[in-house]
Amino acid sequence: MEKEQTKNQQENQKKSQKLQWHPTFCSALRLELLEDAANLEFTDEFQLTEKPLQIDCTVVKVKKNCRIKNEIGKIFRKYNIFEYKSPMDELNIDTFYKAIAYACLYKVLPNHVNEIPAEEITITLIRDRKPVKLMQELERSGYECKKETAGIYYIYSVMFPVQIIVSSELDTDMHVQLKALTDHLDETLMRQYLLEVSAFAEREKNLADVVLQVIVNSNMEKVEEWKGSEQTMCEALRVLMKEELKEERVAGLREGRLEGQREGQICAYATLVQDGIITVEIGAEKAGMSVDDFTKEMKKAGYVIPAV
Repeated sequence: MEKEQTKNQQENQKKSQKLQWHPTFCSALRLELLEDAANLEFTDEFQLTEKPLQIDCTVVKVKKNCRIKNEIGKIFRKYNIFEYKSPMDELNIDTFYKAIAYACLYKVLPNHVNEIPAEEITITLIRDRKPVKLMQELERSGYECKKETAGIYYIYSVMFPVQIIVSSELDTDMHVQLKALTDHLDETLMRQYLLEVSAFAEREKNLADVVLQVIVNSNMEKVEEWKGSEQTMCEALRVLMKEELKEERVAGLREGRLEGQREGQICAYATLVQDGIITVEIGAEKAGMSVDDFTKEMKKAGYVIPAV
């Protein structure tokens, strides 16, 4: 039993690792900051060097002095770097220093000296679970970790302003887009997410579709239960997953046609056996079945098997 559970956990972990969490996060971040979209410019997987060294997402304030309404943007300056960790990844001390290194490289990237001032850069580290060990290590290293508001922690005494966002602790009404990025989704959160995205315009719905696919695939067992648990939930899923459901329907029809053809072949051979035209053995061979299975199917369908 334990071996089977371990095997299932390993399979679920492999499946979760294959999901495209990082681009999904970038879509969710756009939706999270939708109210301030006119003042922000997003770049996914910002290329730092010619070699594969990438920032998960950068958010640049188009208007330097504009005020960002969303509380995760309270810390924002002009250039804002995001380092995201999926539910399967660890947010640790190396991630912290890697983000600082990315910020330093980002600062020196332009051709002109000090084109990007250090004081105009911020760093945001984000994961769904609280990185307790990281915070303890930061405090031991002389940094101060202070809770700014639910799910948002500021790290002081760093060369750049740094915040850690724990998405599971965020206020659901204000941050459902980021909060839903988890592999342990509950029904209340899923319902609120669906209600919010159902009101989006077409462009935002395209972003929401990217997020939804990962959310659904990483919480598949729960979603399967919810599909039939409540009409509102079922309808919302049906609308947002229309393409996936369309593919399932086509596959089902194809499978049904093949099954129908199969049953038709068995009936044809069973009729020939009943009429004594061919033997049971030949009928079973033609149907691609064992003699026992073929005779069982004949009896189930009401055919008479001739005595030998």
